[in-house]
Amino acid sequence: MRFLGRTCLLMAVWVNHLQSCSPGLARRPSTSYRPRVHPSVTRRLVVLGVVGVVVATATALPAGTAESAAAAVPVATALPSVTVSPDPQHDLYVGDGGLVVPSADWRGDEAGRRSTASCLDCSWRVSVLCTKAEAAAGRCQRIDLGCPVGTVPVRIWLLRPGADWAVVGRACQGPSTPVTVTGVGTQVHDTAVAALPPLRARAQPEGAALVRVPVLFRTGQPADGLRNADLPILGLTVLLDARVRWHWAYGDGTDAWTSSPGGIWPDTSVSHSYLGAGVQRASVEAVWRAEFTVEGLGPFPVPGPALVQQADVVVTVTAAHARLVG
Repeated sequence: MRFLGRTCLLMAVWVNHLQSCSPGLARRPSTSYRPRVHPSVTRRLVVLGVVGVVVATATALPAGTAESAAAAVPVATALPSVTVSPDPQHDLYVGDGGLVVPSADWRGDEAGRRSTASCLDCSWRVSVLCTKAEAAAGRCQRIDLGCPVGTVPVRIWLLRPGADWAVVGRACQGPSTPVTVTGVGTQVHDTAVAALPPLRARAQPEGAALVRVPVLFRTGQPADGLRNADLPILGLTVLLDARVRWHWAYGDGTDAWTSSPGGIWPDTSVSHSYLGAGVQRASVEAVWRAEFTVEGLGPFPVPGPALVQQADVVVTVTAAHARLVG
């Protein structure tokens, strides 16, 4: 590029020289002789020389003057930003979402481990501290993170929205692929229903109920939901907490939400009176809102729709008839 610029510059100077003298001949005192160079050729060579000067100058600028070179050349359209790895030759894994690093593998400030997991809209990179080639060439400082056999010391990078890549800690990386909060949360949602207390809808009285006499309903589930349920996911310590509300549809067009699981007499927290005789099919949905912790990190909300259980109970309602006795 520098050669092109210099060549074009020499061509421009040569044109100027042609306008004043003849190549290969001694300069004559008479002004009647001038070499004939077509004006269009002159303009093209001059423009080419100027372009060569600009290109050569931009190429020759040191790194510290790149902004000045960019300012000298107008840009018609803005180019999209590109995220570049801060250390591409050392990258082992790259990803998005909260990165989960077990505490046993983390080396450094615990706040860095928690921030790495809690930033769900961040990008992250796991890079080795030293490649085998670098180690063989003696270009690595002594690394002693106390990593067990079968793991390698790594550096954890985090890219927050609107910020630059930053190292948040070091860790020992084993052969398994890193996991994210989002990935764990998806598996929690898929397996959590099996961990919830079963829904067993019942009514009292269980036989025939009477018109205008309250029927008591219950779900058989605990009022305080679920606490610290251990879920076997990816070999990690995952604990689930869930809170529940119940939605009853009594079969006669009426319904109600309740935070009580109901019960048998004298618990009348969930009850309903039917105004006419007949067979009614009542149904109940247990709607759970859950959150989880993984390796002591969190809590994080379980992604996706709410966890829902459903059950039905049939109620036979009869009319009461007065009878004289005695």
